[in-house]
Amino acid sequence: MANAQGGAQATRTKLIWATGFMVFVALLFGLWWIMKVKFDADVTPEAFTYVAKFEKDGVPPVDAVDLQGSPFDLAKVQTPVVIINFWASWCGPCVEEFPSMLKLVEALPGKVTIVAVSMDDNEKDLRAFAKLFKVPRAGFDVLWDREGNVKRTYAVGKLPESYIVGSDRRLIRKVLGIEDWATENAIAYFKSLSEKSGTPAQGEPEKPR
Repeated sequence: MANAQGGAQATRTKLIWATGFMVFVALLFGLWWIMKVKFDADVTPEAFTYVAKFEKDGVPPVDAVDLQGSPFDLAKVQTPVVIINFWASWCGPCVEEFPSMLKLVEALPGKVTIVAVSMDDNEKDLRAFAKLFKVPRAGFDVLWDREGNVKRTYAVGKLPESYIVGSDRRLIRKVLGIEDWATENAIAYFKSLSEKSGTPAQGEPEKPR
């Protein structure tokens, strides 16, 4: 009888250990998967390479069209600071940060331009969203990257994602995820940045000497 009880106890102990081990392995796998997805989307070596290149040589053209179907020319933007924002109407965080971007350009007219590049597949959704927020407007351009060419050129990993660009059209900072662009500190930062950047040069960014 004692042997039977001992055997049952040993079996229960093994089951507990086995269950605990399986849970531990599952947790490790889950953590690995989360980190893998984040790494792949945000900080791959390729993404680092693009950022370094944009900082040195300037950002590439934004090969997309506006809501009237006209090609967009980044070189013609006259404000000293440009924020190239990648978004979509189905992206909750993108929708959440949109009003703060509008407040930013209203607070700093002639100093900051938002270039909102939509990743929407459906033109109807894009236009409905634009109508809701009353864009485009002064200092706020809306483009449609229908084929995803700009997304690939800028190595966009997830939405929203933004590139802050100076008057020389070199990258100042890449912002991953949602941001409140209209806080007191943010407005002061962009005001200072615009004063340091000066007047944008026409054509290609000047190469470093």
